[in-house]
Amino acid sequence: MYSYRFKQSTESRGMSKSEKILLAVILLTTLAVRLYYVYTTSLPLKLTHDEVGYHKMTLQFLDRHIMGYYSDKPRAFVTPGYPLFLAGAYYIGRLLNTGPLITARVFQVMISVGSVFLVYNIASKSGGPKVGIFAAMLSAIYLPSFMANNRILTEVLYTFLQLGYIYSVIIVFEKPGLWRHALSGGLLGLAVLVRPSMAPFLVIPYIVHLVLKRDTRILAGLLAAITAFCLVMTPWWVRNYLVFDKFIMFATQTGNPLLRGTDPYDIYDRIGPSIVKNVPDSQMTRVAVQRIMEGLKTDPWLWIKWYTVGKLSFLWLRPWGVTAPWARMLHLWMFVVVGWLGTFVNIFDRHMRWPALWVVFAAVTQLVFIPIERYTYPLTPIMAIMAATLLGKIVDKALDSAYLNR
Repeated sequence: MYSYRFKQSTESRGMSKSEKILLAVILLTTLAVRLYYVYTTSLPLKLTHDEVGYHKMTLQFLDRHIMGYYSDKPRAFVTPGYPLFLAGAYYIGRLLNTGPLITARVFQVMISVGSVFLVYNIASKSGGPKVGIFAAMLSAIYLPSFMANNRILTEVLYTFLQLGYIYSVIIVFEKPGLWRHALSGGLLGLAVLVRPSMAPFLVIPYIVHLVLKRDTRILAGLLAAITAFCLVMTPWWVRNYLVFDKFIMFATQTGNPLLRGTDPYDIYDRIGPSIVKNVPDSQMTRVAVQRIMEGLKTDPWLWIKWYTVGKLSFLWLRPWGVTAPWARMLHLWMFVVVGWLGTFVNIFDRHMRWPALWVVFAAVTQLVFIPIERYTYPLTPIMAIMAATLLGKIVDKALDSAYLNR
């Protein structure tokens, strides 16, 4: 069949010279345009609540060697990955006598270009270089990616580490090796140190592989991945035990987004009063669970809708931080509609199964917490991959049909 020969040729020959040039042009143009955007729009920006917390926390860590989010005492309210990244950027900014914020934003631009490159690599695993280039172009022109580099938030760094981990999982199940499994687990550990919600995914690829292949040898790979993950997390665990005299696996902030997610259709406190005000951090999880149980008893239909289609609409219908009509249309039709169709199709593609499962797992996990577009942003490069590979499959089927009908 034509499609088989086409796929075989794209995988065996690798990238052509023209494809390499085109990818290089995409990456260099993305770098130049995003740097221009940062230097022309970042300076007047006012830091928001979370940004203020990360900024002050980083300065405090550099000057006083204390890691305390909105506190002059040590805390474990947030995981340390992003503050440590900021500390490195701020320190280099001091050496170069440049502002800390602009230095961090330039670093984030470079990381975001790395994410575009990873998008290419992941998409090309299924559809070849042409599909990879199309996915990279979608990711490169996605307007929130420009804005995200200006924000002193976890999204850009987490997106890069997430894509690196997903690519490593694809490689692990193509070319098994304990060191590859360990590298994969370590990459997820780094991502979890930036944003911890996806930590349980560590075991999911291995469970799926075990169910599909009935190959218990994969358990050695799982052990290697878990070991590397724990090694990456160990310094944070030791610090927390020494400082707080108790084991804190990730962070203590989880209760806040969990509780804020229990206010149906009023996450910004525009209708009623704030439900987190005067609730201690240590009690937020308990109060959240109590509110959910009471809501399901008193108005089950409202709460079932809220924790399904309600939160999904808040999370996915609009892109993060942009209002341009073309950007919203591109987001809705390509990154949501085609992207989700591609996700469900790609679950059955041995190359794309792992990023597709990642999207599904992340989407379900997000339904537990406060539904804001910002939390969906790290998934958008993967949705570019899902959309591009789906369209590649459709084109391939069309060429196959045309070949058979000749």
